[in-house]
Amino acid sequence: MTPLHRLAAALPDRVRRDPDELAAFAGDESICEPVLPAAVVLARDEADVVATLRWATAHGVPVTPRGGGSGKAGGCIPSVGGVVLDLTGLSSIGAVRPVDGWAEAGAGVVTADFKEAAAEAGRWYAPDPGALGWSTLGGNVATNAGGPVALRYGVTGDHVLGVRAVLADGRVVDTGRRQPKGVAGYDLRGLLVGSEGTLGVITQVRLALLPRPREVVAAWVFFESVDDAAAAVVEGAGSGLRPRALELFDGVALARMQRAPRFPGDPAGALLLVEFDGEPGQPARDLAAFAEGLAASPTSVRIATGEDRDVLWALRREASRLVKDGAAGWVSEDIAVPLGAIPATLRRVREIGEEHGVIALAYGHAGDGNLHVNVLWEDASGAERAPAAVAAVVDAALDVGGTITGEHGVGLAKRAFLRREVGDAQLAVMRAVKRAWDPAGILNPGKVLPPG
Repeated sequence: MTPLHRLAAALPDRVRRDPDELAAFAGDESICEPVLPAAVVLARDEADVVATLRWATAHGVPVTPRGGGSGKAGGCIPSVGGVVLDLTGLSSIGAVRPVDGWAEAGAGVVTADFKEAAAEAGRWYAPDPGALGWSTLGGNVATNAGGPVALRYGVTGDHVLGVRAVLADGRVVDTGRRQPKGVAGYDLRGLLVGSEGTLGVITQVRLALLPRPREVVAAWVFFESVDDAAAAVVEGAGSGLRPRALELFDGVALARMQRAPRFPGDPAGALLLVEFDGEPGQPARDLAAFAEGLAASPTSVRIATGEDRDVLWALRREASRLVKDGAAGWVSEDIAVPLGAIPATLRRVREIGEEHGVIALAYGHAGDGNLHVNVLWEDASGAERAPAAVAAVVDAALDVGGTITGEHGVGLAKRAFLRREVGDAQLAVMRAVKRAWDPAGILNPGKVLPPG
C-alpha cells in the first residue's frame, strides 16, 4: 500500500486524487505558476488535520494549508508531489462572548460570515480584507491580512487573541488568551500570525469584538493631481484627525476605474476615498475639517452615506480587477512606506513606468503607507520588461525605509526580496524558528524564506 493509499484509508471520503478535482487547488489569486498537488485532504475537523500531519511527517510529504485561495503572493500553491490540506470544512463559529469581547471560529469560516455573526451579537469585527466574501479567517490570520480600516483599527493580527494550531508532528497548541491582558511566556500566538502555514496549521482563532461605530460617513475627494492627493495624505496624518480609511488612486488607476458603471466621472488627476466614524454628527464634522484644512483644495467632494457608501466600497473592492481590465499581463505589488515618503514614492512609480516601457499605477491604503503598485503591459513584449520594473518598485520602497509587503505576505512571490529587507542575522533566526517548529520541513516548504 502506497503512502497516499494509507492516507485515504485513514481518512475515508476526505482524500481527493482526481486531476479534475485537484486543479481547483493548484493556484491562488497571484500570478505564480499553479502546481497540481498529488492529493487534497478535505478536512472536516481538527482530528483530520492531526491525522494528515502525522502521516506527512512519517512519510516526508509536503503539506500546504489552504483556505479560500484568495492570497496574492502564492502562499497556498502546493509543492510538487505534495498534499493540499483544505480547511474550508472547519467552518463552525463557536463561543461568542460579547461581554468578554471575543468570539471563537474555525479556520474555514468566511470573513464576511464572521462579521455578520458579530453584528448579530451586537458587536463589530473590524478587519475587512478585500476578499471579504470568500477569504477565510485562518487565511487572514496566516497572512496577517489588512484592509482599508486598518488605518484606525489595525490589521488582522491586532484583533487575534488566540490561535489554535496543529504542529508538524500532530501536536496541538492553543495559544494566546481570553482576556485583554496576558504576558505569560513567549508569544507563540504572535509567531503563528503571519507565518503563512510554515510553522503550524491554524484550526481555530479567537478574535476580538468591538463596539459597533454609531455613525460612518465616507466621501470621494477628487484632486487635480496625484501630487496634491499625496500631499493631502501627509497633511491628514499631521492634522490630528483620525479617519478610519484613507484610500488613494493615482491618475492612471483612477482613469481605469472610471470605466466601471456607477463610478463618478469627475475630471480629476487623483482620488482619495476618506471615511470617518464616531458619534452621530462627528464623522461629518471631521470630514469637512479634513477637506477644508488641505493646502491644495480638492476639485470636488462627494459625500457617501447609506446606499451611496455601499456603492463606494463595492467599487473599491473591485479595484484590483478594474485597474487590470484590458491589460495583456500584470504584476501586483503591495509595498508600504513611511507616510512622509508617499509623495516621492508615487513620483518614483511614474518614473519606473516610463523607464521600463510599462504602465505603472498605484492605489491602496495610503493612510497607513500601503500602496498597491501594479505593473501592466498591453503587448507580449511587456512581460520581458516587467521583472525589472517590479524590482525597481520594491527597491523604491526599501530605499525609503519601507517594506516589500504591507499585507499580502511573502509566499512565493516576494521571497527573493526578503533578505534585503531583514538582513542575514534576522533571516538566520527565522530559519532557526522554522527548524524548531517543523524539523522535517513538511509545512508549506519554499514559502516566505528564500532558498539557502
